[in-house]
Amino acid sequence: MQAGSPLVPVSRVGRTRATSLGGIRPLVAGLAWLGIAAASTWLVFGTPLLGRLVAPEVAGTATPVVGAVAWALALTAPACCTILGVVRLAGAAQRVRAGRGTLPPVARRADQLPAGCVAIARIRLPDGRSIPDVVVGPHGVAFFEALPPRAAVRRTRDAWEVRFSDGSWRPIENPLRRAARDGGRLRRHLEAQERDFTVRVHAAVLGDGHEVAPVEGCAVVGLDDVPAWLAALPAQRGLSPDRLEHVRAILAALA
Repeated sequence: MQAGSPLVPVSRVGRTRATSLGGIRPLVAGLAWLGIAAASTWLVFGTPLLGRLVAPEVAGTATPVVGAVAWALALTAPACCTILGVVRLAGAAQRVRAGRGTLPPVARRADQLPAGCVAIARIRLPDGRSIPDVVVGPHGVAFFEALPPRAAVRRTRDAWEVRFSDGSWRPIENPLRRAARDGGRLRRHLEAQERDFTVRVHAAVLGDGHEVAPVEGCAVVGLDDVPAWLAALPAQRGLSPDRLEHVRAILAALA
């Protein structure tokens, strides 16, 4: 799909990676800068360090220069560090708000999933492909890709087109076949990590508002039907709790 802004893009467009790590880093940096600001303020005004640097009894022709530099640093360093800290903390808060606002549909309903299922909002495979709404559980792994809104789509047999903000219609890959291919990519990645066991991967699209039939390797599920659909999937034999936890860790590392 070409770069641009359709009326409402498909799930892969405009990905925002708001992970916990991405929010923690600016938070830690902000607190560190504020700590440096507090420490430098204490050194300047709570200790005799500045007085010693600018004291008249310090010998040498460079004393006025040293004093001027010391005063400049004393007056500006705490303020600069404080500003940097506030900016970093504001960035961390913005990332947290953005992460909450961009959770995909199934992840927003994670509390409704069957027992034993864990939702990961979005993962990125090593080849750069993004897969949303990954659910790990006794069934193995399932994921759900959203279809474009019905009003922004037109189809002729297997050909799909999406209307962009400029009013033009542009062809896109059949979302169901793309989801099926993403399922194969994810399956191969898991096989490379878990060589002695093949984890089942179930691909699906959220078909609300569309009249589309499933294709090989990809189911069509309504958003409200996701919990029941997951519960109906057979538990995978050999997927022990330890192995399931290992699969979750592999996927979490891609989040």
